[in-house]
Amino acid sequence: MMGHCLMMRKGEVHTAPVTYKANFSDNTWAQIIDACHKNQVPETWVVGNQKAMTINGADYVIDIIGKGHDDYADGSGKAPLTFQLHDCYADVNRMNSSNTNVGGWTSCAMRQTHLPAILALMPTEVQNGIREVNKLTSAGSQSSTINTTPDKLFLLSEIEIFGSVTYSKSGEGTQYDYYKAGNSKVKNRNGGAAYWNERSPLKDGSTRFCVASNTGTADYSGASSAAGVAFGFCF
Repeated sequence: MMGHCLMMRKGEVHTAPVTYKANFSDNTWAQIIDACHKNQVPETWVVGNQKAMTINGADYVIDIIGKGHDDYADGSGKAPLTFQLHDCYADVNRMNSSNTNVGGWTSCAMRQTHLPAILALMPTEVQNGIREVNKLTSAGSQSSTINTTPDKLFLLSEIEIFGSVTYSKSGEGTQYDYYKAGNSKVKNRNGGAAYWNERSPLKDGSTRFCVASNTGTADYSGASSAAGVAFGFCF
C-alpha cells in the first residue's frame, strides 16, 4: 500500500514509508522504483519474475534478469535489480545506418538515437526512475580496448547473454543470472522468433555487431541490418 501523510503536530507533516507486496507483479512500477532507489527490494522479488509495462500503447512483459549485477554510473553502488524486455520491441532497428562498428557501442546510432527515442515513449514515472549504470564494451574495429559508458537503456553484450565469448572481445561484463539459469535466449517479435541486437562489436572485423539468432544461438550481422531490440535498464 502506498504511504499516506500523517499529521504529527501543527506545521509538521510526515509521510508513512512505502510498503511493498511480496509478489513482485502485484506492485506498481512506482513501488518497484521506490524499492530499488531505497535499496529495500524484498527477498521474494527474484530473477525470472515478470511484470507488464505499456510502452507507446503496446503491452510488453518485463523480466528481472539480475540482482546486484550492474554498477550505478555515479559510483553509489550496485543496482538492486536489472530488467529486460522478455521479447523484442515492436520496431526493428539498426546499430548504425552503414556497415561499420567503428566506435563500438559508445558512438553507435542505437545508443545515441534509437534507444533514447524509445525511452521517451516509456511511462513518465519509469523514465524518471531509470538510473544510469556502467556498461563495458569493446571499442569496435577489432580493438581490445574496453570502453565504459553510462547508460539508461542498453543492449546486452554477448557474454551477458551466453556466458562466453564466441564472436566478441573479452571484458564486456558477466552473464546475467536469468540466462545462467537456462532461460530461453529466443525472443519473439510480432509473433515469430527474431534475431535481436547485442551491443558487442564483432571481434574480427569493422562492419558487424553480434546478435542472438532466432534459435537462441550466438551470431553476428551487418551493422546496418535491422534486427530486434530487447533492451535492459535499472532503477
